[in-house]
Amino acid sequence: MGQPQTLTRGARITGSFTAALIALISAGWIVRDLYEAESAEPLWRLWTGLAPQVQLALYSSLMDLVLFLVGAAVAVTAVRSPSAASSLVAAGVLAIAGRAPSVWLLMEEERFRVIDIRVRLLAGAAATVGLGLILLLLAAFGRRPVGESATYSYTFDDEREPPRPTNAAAATAFIFLGAAAAVSGAWQVHHALDLGWRPYRELLVGDASLTSALDPPVGWLVWAAALFALVAAVSALQHASFSRALGMTAAVVYLVFGAAGISWIVETDRFDGLFDAPLEVQLDVLSQLFYALAGAVSLLVLFRGREGRGEPAYGTYGGWDPADGTYGPPPPSSPPPGW
Repeated sequence: MGQPQTLTRGARITGSFTAALIALISAGWIVRDLYEAESAEPLWRLWTGLAPQVQLALYSSLMDLVLFLVGAAVAVTAVRSPSAASSLVAAGVLAIAGRAPSVWLLMEEERFRVIDIRVRLLAGAAATVGLGLILLLLAAFGRRPVGESATYSYTFDDEREPPRPTNAAAATAFIFLGAAAAVSGAWQVHHALDLGWRPYRELLVGDASLTSALDPPVGWLVWAAALFALVAAVSALQHASFSRALGMTAAVVYLVFGAAGISWIVETDRFDGLFDAPLEVQLDVLSQLFYALAGAVSLLVLFRGREGRGEPAYGTYGGWDPADGTYGPPPPSSPPPGW
């Protein structure tokens, strides 16, 4: 079994700065759209799949909100958190998966010729993908053995092994995240069988489902979220050291998009006459409610349900531990006479 590793101080600072840039890029588009719309209501309607009541040039999407929340959280915690490496991986994968479709779609000038800031949108999306790759590289190559460069006598947070989920938190996250992944994946299989491959392909990698220029295709988004949640669920069940960061990131995705789905249901009056509606409509409503519930529950249990920090990952404080169990002066001092 290899020696536990942690991120170097330089990798932590660079990762924090990189995550902050991801958050700032997304925040920039949100602020720009808020200024254009003059209130949050038209923007939220757009994010939830409803047409704004007035014609506006809005470009951000709900993915911008998710990237901002996750990027900001990682930027704040990466410098000191023992889970910094897994947090960088989670944020990096999210940035790449959430923005890669915007890159290939916005590269088609003919498709988006009516958008006067297409180049800026493309540059922002490409920058986010590049920053996501940097986070993955930092997590992979910015490591050192725990305690290798520590010159202090006491172990700080970044010198400890990442806390693993408790048994209850792991089981709960596995059930809710696994079920959310299964439900969302089942819906996509249903749509593929119902529509046929050619129309479904547009939902997967095309612009048929886009509500804004920075909105990822719905099929791509759902499959990416389902795979992410499934990996997080299995890793939580195995008490993997990276499971809390992955699980909380997946939970944020399902919580935000589930809340948007509930908002869409309310605005379209789907709750009215729900018991008399077709079975597919009932299942769709229940699915949106479950996504929000699964995200909220998983986020809460993984955030609060972590094992005790225990001993430092590389041994006792200061690295000295007498064989007889008694503690004299630390080396190289000698015990006093008669010790």
